[in-house]
Amino acid sequence: MALPLTASQKRSILLAVTIVAGLCFLLGAGRGTSTLKLNQWNLQDKDITQPDVDNSPLETSSLSQVEAMSLAPQDTPPIPPEHLYVESKVMDDIEDTYESSPRRANATLLILARNSDLDGVVQSMEQVESKFNRKFNYPWVLLNDVEFSPEFKRRVSVLTNAPISFGVIPHEHWHQPDWIDEKRAREGRDRLVKQNIIYGGSVSYRNMCRFNSGFFFRHELLQQYKWYWRVEPDVRYFCDVDYDPFLFMEDKNKIYGFTISMPDWEPTIPTLWDSVREFIAEYPQYLHPDNSMEFLSDNSGETYNLCHFWSNFEIADMDFWRSEAYVKYFEFLEEKGGFYYERWGDAPVHSIAVSLFAGKDQIHFFKDIGYRHSPFQHCPQGSDWKKGHCSCDPNDNFVSPQFSPPLAKMMTPMRYVLLVLGIIVGLHYILSLTHRDYGNATSMSRLTDYIQGSGQAEPAPYREPVPDQYYKPPEAVYTPDRKANATFVMLVRNSDLPGIMNSMKQIEDRFNRKFNYPYVLLNDEPFTEDFKKYISALTNAEVEFGLIPKEDWVQPPSVDEEKASAAREAMVKQNVIYGGTYRNMCRFNSGFFYKQEVLQKYRYYWRVEYVLSSEGFAWIDDLCCRPDIKFFCDVDYDPFLLMQDQQKVYGFTISLFEYPATIPTLWQHVRAFINENPELIPVNNSMAFLSDDGGESYNRCHFWSNFEIADMDFWRSEAYTKFFDYLDEQGGFYYERWGDAPVHSIGAALFARKDQLHFFNDMGYRHEPFQHCPQGELHSKNRCWCDPAQNFGASTFRHNFNGI
Repeated sequence: MALPLTASQKRSILLAVTIVAGLCFLLGAGRGTSTLKLNQWNLQDKDITQPDVDNSPLETSSLSQVEAMSLAPQDTPPIPPEHLYVESKVMDDIEDTYESSPRRANATLLILARNSDLDGVVQSMEQVESKFNRKFNYPWVLLNDVEFSPEFKRRVSVLTNAPISFGVIPHEHWHQPDWIDEKRAREGRDRLVKQNIIYGGSVSYRNMCRFNSGFFFRHELLQQYKWYWRVEPDVRYFCDVDYDPFLFMEDKNKIYGFTISMPDWEPTIPTLWDSVREFIAEYPQYLHPDNSMEFLSDNSGETYNLCHFWSNFEIADMDFWRSEAYVKYFEFLEEKGGFYYERWGDAPVHSIAVSLFAGKDQIHFFKDIGYRHSPFQHCPQGSDWKKGHCSCDPNDNFVSPQFSPPLAKMMTPMRYVLLVLGIIVGLHYILSLTHRDYGNATSMSRLTDYIQGSGQAEPAPYREPVPDQYYKPPEAVYTPDRKANATFVMLVRNSDLPGIMNSMKQIEDRFNRKFNYPYVLLNDEPFTEDFKKYISALTNAEVEFGLIPKEDWVQPPSVDEEKASAAREAMVKQNVIYGGTYRNMCRFNSGFFYKQEVLQKYRYYWRVEYVLSSEGFAWIDDLCCRPDIKFFCDVDYDPFLLMQDQQKVYGFTISLFEYPATIPTLWQHVRAFINENPELIPVNNSMAFLSDDGGESYNRCHFWSNFEIADMDFWRSEAYTKFFDYLDEQGGFYYERWGDAPVHSIGAALFARKDQLHFFNDMGYRHEPFQHCPQGELHSKNRCWCDPAQNFGASTFRHNFNGI
């Protein structure tokens, strides 16, 4: 319990508050800092608030060489046996748990999109399905102002087992009404364009805002539903949602749920609040007695402080929008013409309505749902972050510094906020040192108690926790009767944290949540505690962190550094990708990773690369070129058991040509090794994949080793060990730039039989700039969200695999 403040301490607090208020007033930062109005609404949480590719010509595919491998005498790649898949009954139990549940909300997932938004819609739907809807199977409704194309419907429909409805918006609900004065509307658009306001000149954006404000809930496809979850194209969901938010809203008498709140741009709504005040004066009976006016206004409704819920995410009750109060409110605003004469958005229109016509306890902050609509995001904190296996940085909340230049220009009030905060901190420390009473009174605990009251206060209504009854039943979990001795392997550094979290989250969503294989992460320096904490929270599987011995990683003393340095400089001058770096990693992956102590107990591994991306992490430069890894499809069978049962030793997804400048002497050393060790080469090898002339020369074909599922006992074998040791003695990893991809590929093609190599045709995978996307039935069966037309080497592969 907090001790009472003395009169002297109260005066010190008033002094501090006065200084802050004066600075804010002088700097004109009131609008920029208005997001803090959530505190006055009893919302105290801060939560509201590729590498460069070589430009030299690169052949587009080496998949034609697969023909020469003769992997199997059949027309199509081998399909994993049914017994390796998650049992269909179990999958039905997992995905349709709530289909047979005695209770389901009358709800739908809603997307407003155009045909040109296809890729963004596919990305968003895939994330909602993998994070939430696979478990609950709620239907989807997609709306467009024109008919959806057959291609759009086909690509979207494979993503879910839930019902999907496609609707066309009536003309009168979408287009600018005839009674709008177009001359006045155009003048309004021109005015906003001159102020560099986003969407300032767009009529279609205004159509969308008006539709979302007053018409979407009237669409015939939505009449059967009460609840909706609005999903935008091109958004990110960072966390698992293992409970039913619709039932939670229904049972707790909520009507509106949000994740992010922020101030609107004043030039877009200069007369909106005047119109709202007129409506209130004419219809005072619609105001809820426990409304949230203080969230909207600093002076009891005289002016609007611009605060609103960011409506691109909202879970809400359409019956509220259909109510007499809201319908009259919208029609009143509609008559003003502000959707077109200015640029009134559905976000402030919705926010004002729920704040005025609903009670405080009917609005809910989904603090446990990680969400990003660029450039802003919400990342759950503490136990919510861990429980949701979230892949975002909990320190990156609400505002990301990576604005595009136009948006950064529009958000200039934030610069004043930073300036004010800097001055406040400086004054605080000066006053703390020179005025003891001030220092005691303004300690964090004192200020918290002063603003919030004692710690015994009831939590704000928006913070009502979600009871366990809304979470999915724990028994809907697949337990395989056997597992392979296998692990995921990731070679990373502490600075790679954002990318590795992204990759792990995809692996978990697509495969490992069903099979629970362990992870091994390797680093040439000790992992930080934060790195370990963030990674371990992503999975229920075991995670081990290993430190690479120096001698396995660094350039060996036997290498002539002068010669190696000259080689690096020459490649840099030739603009060869990674010409001046990369070599330690290639040598380690070629001959040392499988020797690591932490991997000795495992036989099979799945190599996983990372995505270096700013999304979800404020401290990565979004403009930086970066590798981009994506796993597009569900993997409902165990590829490790497939490899084990069928005696495979190496599996791949993409094959291509190596850069000739990086391996000028590699093949001559391979030939020398073969001549010295012919007994290590099996008769039924895949030399024809590597060479067009019986081994005289290397055609540079290799499997892209950033994805590989393989047998480490093969790398540990006598043949491969001798092969690597021979190559290592030649120094080509440093005198040239031999990569682990050609070294592994040559090793697998020469020392294994053809039937021991496996093409994972059913796994959709992308590592910039190439990708493999499954075709035909595999695409729909595995719910792949990649475009089948964007398939590296697809045409040549289909042609050549017929001869294998």
